[in-house]
Amino acid sequence: MSGRVGRSADPAVDFSTGRFTVGGGGYARGVSVLIDPPRWAAHGRLWSHLVSDTSLAELHAFADRAGIPARGFEGDHYDVPQERYAALVAAGALEVDGRTLLRALQHSGLRTQKRRHERVVRSTPDAPWLPPGGRADVVASRQAEPPVPTVVVRVAVRARGRLLVVERPGHGLDLPFRPVGEQSAGAALAELLGSVVGLPSPPARLLGYVRNTVARPSPGYPWPTPRACFTVFAMDMGPEAGQRLPGVWLTDEEAVGALAERHWWPLMSVGPP
Repeated sequence: MSGRVGRSADPAVDFSTGRFTVGGGGYARGVSVLIDPPRWAAHGRLWSHLVSDTSLAELHAFADRAGIPARGFEGDHYDVPQERYAALVAAGALEVDGRTLLRALQHSGLRTQKRRHERVVRSTPDAPWLPPGGRADVVASRQAEPPVPTVVVRVAVRARGRLLVVERPGHGLDLPFRPVGEQSAGAALAELLGSVVGLPSPPARLLGYVRNTVARPSPGYPWPTPRACFTVFAMDMGPEAGQRLPGVWLTDEEAVGALAERHWWPLMSVGPP
């Protein structure tokens, strides 16, 4: 952090730059980590939001020094319980009201916008397949466009009441998939559909995605942080598809037995958001 301030500070913000300053002694100090009062009720407690107006790296460094667990990270802020509030202010977090905190986060460019017509259908805190403190959310969606950043696209193809799957080397059966890499998610999806069904742009609808939220990546974690999305599309084919498309066609009962442990599986049985 670039400055430590306590409860008596008088913050101001220049919204042309998105930077808070604390005046005093004829100079101004930049303030990097902000906290709002504990007014948000959840799990039988009151919670504050802790954000940076500079960078997520600085936010994570502050949280690490303050002993805030990585599982408290929510993509653009940390949720911290009421009993930690005074200690965080003493450690240098600037007290601001909730509206001011939100404006600072928006102007910093770090704000993660929530998408309409989406809902979380399963959440796994401290997901064992992610770095410590990472959370995996399965999000059902009625949006037309995939989320950013989408790193892998999958497609659930159905025909004659059966689901098309392919062998994923070393990992068993999976939906047909393609890593996005340097191209757009739309381009990766078009390539995937072309390779699976042999059509350049068949209709496919977005089912939802698995969203990894990781505050502090471990060595070897291959996906972007703080968020990476693994997006699932769906399309229905005519009965002749089962005769010509390569892969394995599973009945619903077979699919449950083979795929129920896949992180994206809850998307196959939920209704629209």
